[in-house]
Amino acid sequence: MQRKTSISRNELCSCGSGKKYKNCCYGKEETAKEIKFDKKTFDPFNLNMEIAYLGEFGKIREKFCIEQEKQLKDINEFIYQQQLQEAKNNGKTISCHRGCSMCCSQYIPASLQECEAIVYYLYNHKGKMSSFIKNYKKWKNRLDEHEGILDEFQKAYAELFESGFDSEKRLILEELGARYAKLKIACPFLKDEACMIYDIRPLVCSCQVAVTPPEYCDPDNPDSIKQELILMLPENFQFIPFYHESFNDMNLSSMCMPYVVYNLLEGGYLYLMALNSKKEFSIDVTKNEQVKKILDAQLDYYEENDPDFEYEVYESDVEALEAQADNQSEE
Repeated sequence: MQRKTSISRNELCSCGSGKKYKNCCYGKEETAKEIKFDKKTFDPFNLNMEIAYLGEFGKIREKFCIEQEKQLKDINEFIYQQQLQEAKNNGKTISCHRGCSMCCSQYIPASLQECEAIVYYLYNHKGKMSSFIKNYKKWKNRLDEHEGILDEFQKAYAELFESGFDSEKRLILEELGARYAKLKIACPFLKDEACMIYDIRPLVCSCQVAVTPPEYCDPDNPDSIKQELILMLPENFQFIPFYHESFNDMNLSSMCMPYVVYNLLEGGYLYLMALNSKKEFSIDVTKNEQVKKILDAQLDYYEENDPDFEYEVYESDVEALEAQADNQSEE
């Protein structure tokens, strides 16, 4: 059964384009149909890509992603040039090179802004998106062999922020990072020993380079104690404010990058709504009729096919965000 909606040809089109209906979606029957998915037609990745930048709010989100992508590319190149100069000044040579992936088995914290930019990049590089989704399942299976490790990281970050970056809390996080590196769980963005998102990799990836032999970066190598790194971040660097102000009272850093990127791809706005339950965000997202229809249809699908469905956001993710925000407000 199909439910039709009624709209005058001279009214603004409900898709959010800003055009009159007669000059936009008039005659496109699919925009007036009720949307319903079954197990054969349900593809959350393509659905979320379809609605990610629809309507007025979607355009704001897309503009943010374009600007954030450019910021990441520019700052990564700036950092690399500074690292080259630092190495030269000290008579050293950067040993990192394409084909070396020693550092690609570390825990990768990133901001939600970085993750949004990476998702936008993947939407424009669908082959890489497919490779990431395939690799992610292997990555997640390896993580599941070490149950609770993501929560350990988020708890450690939350305690670090709450303590005002206490040295003991920092040491706990460093030890946890070293333990994770020994697991050698390759980043799901790694393909043929190269990073698929190198130009817009998170700052935690670009801010460090090695100036000692690559084998010293192997945590199982006894000579790893000889490893020398150049760590560099621009002073007072700040990411672009998030595209919805309701997120900006949280500090959106130190989230597990592969996990968040995958959930943005698979869950889209549903994941963001789970992360930020503030009503004003949901209202702005669903102002576009097509976006609302697809989100409602997704929820209907989950209700019918997975009654226990609840979009998973680690509680400690939110705790870490809130703790860092509280710490900054006190400062």
